[in-house]
Amino acid sequence: MGLTLVQKILSKASGVESVAVGSVVEPKVSLAMSHENAALVINQFNEIYQNTGLPAKVWDPNKIAIIFDHRIPAESKKTATNQKLIREFVKEQGITKFHDIRGDEGGICHQVLPENGYVIPNTVLVGTDSHTTTHGALGAFAFGIGATEMASVWALGSVLNVEVPASIKVIINGKIPKGVYAKDIILFLIGKLTNQGANYKVLEFHGETIKSM
Repeated sequence: MGLTLVQKILSKASGVESVAVGSVVEPKVSLAMSHENAALVINQFNEIYQNTGLPAKVWDPNKIAIIFDHRIPAESKKTATNQKLIREFVKEQGITKFHDIRGDEGGICHQVLPENGYVIPNTVLVGTDSHTTTHGALGAFAFGIGATEMASVWALGSVLNVEVPASIKVIINGKIPKGVYAKDIILFLIGKLTNQGANYKVLEFHGETIKSM
């Protein structure tokens, strides 16, 4: 039996020939994304190195993206302080994929990533946001993680203890009639699956309808 797309991605990212559904792997990531909650990640990251005597240095400053998009302009002194902390950390670490609120470089984080070519198909992408999974539309295995886990990713470049998920193959054929859009299709599918029907599963979309979109 062949491998699903997510099995192929996780096999490659974990440096092994193949992985089984339910097995636990430690895949390397191609991109680690955060927004204003990067301030919490920074604090967790610094704690990792606090008692080691080693310099707190991210594993790859070119594979970390930080985008201000949730609280702009800063609505409180606390937010402004956190944004200042992030700017200083970005400069100190040499992080290249930083999108501030100034000029035309900013935007919604999940739009900024594909618009700038940051999402690489057939790789692992993580973000400290529950909507990170949207980048699966571009062929990446993308999922959300917490601040503590992201701090570990910044240090190691990999995600610890990832369970290989099962996949649901969705085949959609036929011509889309006038007035029906992609969102209508996904809402219909959600109605069939329910909000519990695909927990910790990957959906692979196939069929003539998908190809025509």
